[in-house]
Amino acid sequence: MTDGRVDCLTETIESAREHLVGEVTAKLIHDDTGDEAHRDYLREAFPDFEVIGQPTRQGFGGAIRSAWANLQSRPERFVFHLEDDFTFNEPVDLGLMQRVLDRNPQLVQLALRRQPWNDAERAAGGIVEQHPDDYVDCSDGVSDWLEHRRFFTTNPSIYRRSLIEKGWPDGEHSEGVFGIRLCENPTVRFGYWGCRTDPPKVHHIGAERAGSGY
Repeated sequence: MTDGRVDCLTETIESAREHLVGEVTAKLIHDDTGDEAHRDYLREAFPDFEVIGQPTRQGFGGAIRSAWANLQSRPERFVFHLEDDFTFNEPVDLGLMQRVLDRNPQLVQLALRRQPWNDAERAAGGIVEQHPDDYVDCSDGVSDWLEHRRFFTTNPSIYRRSLIEKGWPDGEHSEGVFGIRLCENPTVRFGYWGCRTDPPKVHHIGAERAGSGY
């Protein structure tokens, strides 16, 4: 997901290529600039990606709806969702993440923890450290993850393609609204990949948000 920040996007894609482990059957860039000339540039710069988008800028929620519409007819069972301002701190095994989702139907997504970003997270020492009792340590003997019901995140994560059938909300704060709607099902859980004591697996590099409608 990108909105014109070529420097961030380039760094993100280079890092993903180096650190994501496992079979990837399709690679898409959803560009929300609304600028076809910019998309032509992206096609030349990243020829192994399919570049998609709408004729006009859609904003945060609209861009996700547009990207999800493109995914509806695709055969893949899983989506790895990546915004254009993250780099990876270590290898990430997509196959293991898929296996955990397959064996744990209560999990909507498995996300990768980033460094503390806002004041409250920095004061606590991290995202999980801010509300430690809300996270449950889980393991299947091979992989570890933390389950919670606090939020759905558009930070780097893997989820089932079937999730797009829920539809992304209109309006501002759509990320939070989507998570609240999912939690109407009392069995739903969200996950962070790795142990409680693991360092952040991704690094947020975008100093300022691009786009609108958060």
